[in-house]
Amino acid sequence: MPTLGQRAFPAMVAAYGVLLLLAVVALAGRRPNAFLVRPDVPAFSTAPRPVFVFTALAFLLLGTGMVGNVIRDWGSDPFLSDQLPGLGWGAIALLHVALAWRDTSVQLRPEGLWQRGITGWLIIPWDASPTVPTLPPPPNAGTVRLNFGRPELVRRQGLHAYRDRVRTFDIEPWLVTAAIRYYVTHPEHRPAIGTSAEYDRLRSQFHDPFRPVAA
Repeated sequence: MPTLGQRAFPAMVAAYGVLLLLAVVALAGRRPNAFLVRPDVPAFSTAPRPVFVFTALAFLLLGTGMVGNVIRDWGSDPFLSDQLPGLGWGAIALLHVALAWRDTSVQLRPEGLWQRGITGWLIIPWDASPTVPTLPPPPNAGTVRLNFGRPELVRRQGLHAYRDRVRTFDIEPWLVTAAIRYYVTHPEHRPAIGTSAEYDRLRSQFHDPFRPVAA
């Protein structure tokens, strides 16, 4: 087993590097400028990005090797001081797997804006009157700040890190802010959110066209 481990270690490190490189390439690529049309919810949803899958595989690979070392040396002295880093890598791997496994989407629904994290939802009803900055956000913005006419209506389900920001990691920031602004000012179109016909109609409202993607 020690010989096998020594032979496998270079391959594991190489695979880890390749996966991280793919994650960097995916992160540097242009964000999608389209929503997923999800009539089953119903919602217009942001699409998942492959960067989370690549990082999850990379850290899972490395974390598995580290935790394997912990199991091999279980009961040795001193145990904790030598093996805590391995346990830490295992925890990091589980965190990245959770990010890749869970649907961390932003969804426009007939009743409001829903934003999902690892452990819960941020729910912003349209009646809370969410507003976004008038100027388009920077193309590389990771979040966009929201203001609320009635902040008492904003609520959470579970634990959620954001309260006054909408994530834009998975979509062009201008698109999600333009869509929020549109449905805040056009309540008559909210009941049709989640349908292909409404998405086509919404698409026609913007100068920069984007295509619907079937879920």
